[in-house]
Amino acid sequence: MNIYLDIETLPTTDALLIAEMAKTITAPGQYKKQDSIDAWLADNRESALKDIVAKTSFDGMYGRIACICYAIDDGEIYSVDLGCDGPGDEKLMLERFYSHVFDLTSVSHYSGATTVPATFVGHNIAGFDLPFLKHRSIIHGVRPVPVVAKAMAAKPWGGEIADTMLMWSPEREKRVSMDKLCRAFGIPGKGDFDGSMVAETWPVDPQKVIDYCKADVQRTREIYKRLTFAGMWTEMERIEA
Repeated sequence: MNIYLDIETLPTTDALLIAEMAKTITAPGQYKKQDSIDAWLADNRESALKDIVAKTSFDGMYGRIACICYAIDDGEIYSVDLGCDGPGDEKLMLERFYSHVFDLTSVSHYSGATTVPATFVGHNIAGFDLPFLKHRSIIHGVRPVPVVAKAMAAKPWGGEIADTMLMWSPEREKRVSMDKLCRAFGIPGKGDFDGSMVAETWPVDPQKVIDYCKADVQRTREIYKRLTFAGMWTEMERIEA
């Protein structure tokens, strides 16, 4: 069983944390005189703070999950989302996600239930999606169901994870974006919306972000099939068939 997964994340809204971040902003070293330092800070503090806060969307300690989208094999693409601003909603979202994954991967039998082995598939899933989910789950005190916990603890080359970025090339300098793989494989790409637009779009049009995340799941599924030659027969296989 393959579980295709993608998440979209948001930067922190914690006012106290943002205030602490603001205190860390200093003028570049070439500014020595106090008046030039003050002038630089007056011109650049706001944009510098905005950049620092934006980067928290990549850090599970400070950022938040806006939505989780996933699909089992060739099935429907599901989503759970933050719903509205507030820490309680993210906890509920994680609980709903884990509960649904448990239902989808459990098979009942006369003596109880068995969990079907699953491989979580995503682009940079080993480096971002699964660690971010793990960190937010720890912070909210939500225990991942065993099939997810197993993937979170797995090595990128283990059978529990299929990271399409690493499947293309494990060499860091040769890793590529999802959009580049789509272009190479003739798969429709991201178009005029990308992850850098999520934070500003979510408050005004969350459905656009959810639809984008679902589309990434579909793109991931198509990329994975190309990388694994799914549905492609060799000439020998055609002859034998």
